[in-house]
Parts: sequence; C-alpha cells; structure tokens
Amino acid sequence: MLCAISAAGFASLTILSKSAMAMGLSLVKILIIRFALAAILLWIYIAARRGRAVFPGWKITLTLLALGTFGYALQSSLFFTGLQRISASLTSLILYAYPVFVALLDWIFNRKVPTWRSWIAMVVAFAGVLLTVGPEELFSGEIGNDIVGAGAVLLGSAFYAAYLVAVARVSPRAGTLVSTAWVCAGACIGFMLVGDFLPALQGSFNMQSVGFATAMAVIGTIIPLGAIIAGMERVGPLVGSLIATLEPVFTVLLAMLLLGERLNLLQAAGGGLVLLAVILLNLPMRKSYSN
Repeated sequence: MLCAISAAGFASLTILSKSAMAMGLSLVKILIIRFALAAILLWIYIAARRGRAVFPGWKITLTLLALGTFGYALQSSLFFTGLQRISASLTSLILYAYPVFVALLDWIFNRKVPTWRSWIAMVVAFAGVLLTVGPEELFSGEIGNDIVGAGAVLLGSAFYAAYLVAVARVSPRAGTLVSTAWVCAGACIGFMLVGDFLPALQGSFNMQSVGFATAMAVIGTIIPLGAIIAGMERVGPLVGSLIATLEPVFTVLLAMLLLGERLNLLQAAGGGLVLLAVILLNLPMRKSYSN
C-alpha cells in the first residue's frame, strides 16, 4: 500500500505541472521553489527525527550537489520540455523506458551482463515507445511536434538512468534521505542556472505558483519519497520497485479524470508494452530477493 501511495504521489507531478503550464505560470520558478522546499523539509526531518547530521562531508556533498545540478535538473528540463508538446499520459509512459537504459549502463560500467530476459525487455520497451508515438505517423511524416516531445522525454529517460546509476554509488555513504536532500538542493541550483535558457517554461509568477510549488514539494516529493522508503522497509526494495511501476498507470488515470485526456488503443498498447518491459526486468531480481 505504501509503495502504491508513493507511485500515486509521483504521478501527481505530471498533472500538477501540466496544469501550471496551462495557466501560464512560470514552471521554472515553481520547480526552484519545489526543490528548495523539499530539501529544507528533508533537512529539518533528518535533524529533528533521525538525530543524524545533514552534512555528510565535503566530497560526498559536492558530488550529490553535482548530480542534482547536472543530472536531475537536466533530466527534469527535458521531461518538462516534452510535456509542453505531448500529453501527460504519454510523457509518463515514455519516461518509463528508463529501466532499459539502467540495464545498459549497468552492463557498461559495472560489467553486469544483461540476462536474456533483460534483452527481451529492452526490445519490448522500445516497441512500446514506438507505439506511443504512433508508427503510422512515422511513415507519413506528420509527427510534427510529437516526435520532438517524445524524443525529449526519451532523452530525459536516458539521463535519469545515468543519474540513478551514479547516485547508487554515492548514496550508501550518506544515506537515502541525506542524499535526496542534497540532490534536491542541487536540482534547485540547476534550475536557477538554466532557467533563462528554457523560454518554454517561462510565465507569470504569483501566489498560485507558490501553491503549485508547495503541492509538488509535499504531495509529489516528500510524501511519495517517505512512502517508498517505508514501504521498501516492509516488502524489500525489489518488490517495492515492481509496485512502483504503477506510477504511469496512476498518471493515465489522473490525466483522464482531471485533464480530460484520452489514449487511443494503439497508445494504450504501447504503454502496456513499456510496463511489461519494466516487469520483465524486475522479475529476476524479485526471485533472487525471495531466495
């Protein structure tokens, strides 16, 4: 249940962002406040409830800040650039190709050769991404902005995978919550640096913007982060990661309920293939965890 709550919380980010852009609000400033507020709240929680130092040392801190600034912020920029051009549902579904990139990077840098099931999952995932874009448009030359948006999200998916592989090497030395807090701080810095170069995300800034930023920090960052950590303590990280694949499903449901978006059958089939690829990648790990 906790892992499912986490998936729903992360899914809300896409809906909140799409709504903010539709209202002409400055998404860059909203994201700056979101990550700053998330970092501050995490630091307060760590210091007050865990009795742990929020500063893990200069080397680790600077590494985490760099991952947030050049990794997470860049991935988020590509994600929201794509969100400008394609629906919230498709954005979330394409983003979920990232486990395939994780498997490839793990093979290249950690010498962990993908299993036959991993290879099948990669093919299935990319087939799913192709279907979400629309194969008939690929051959008709009428994709227009859709292929640009889908490409931006897919590239963001690759950057997110690189971020995950890198942060996995650092976070054990600092702890999950401490690492997340400093990554959020780095992401805040990243958006402050690149904000002027993202004209598509510019807009007005008012109290509604502060409201969206607070909702993103609490509903889309703090609550899902705490829920996934608590959930994995009960069921294990591998089962938890499998349950977390519910996120794009929640995004589709929220987009249909709140934004009035609809998926056609071909796009729904593509999304199903992406989810199937994620499940195929997780099943071998789940088995080894049970053993």
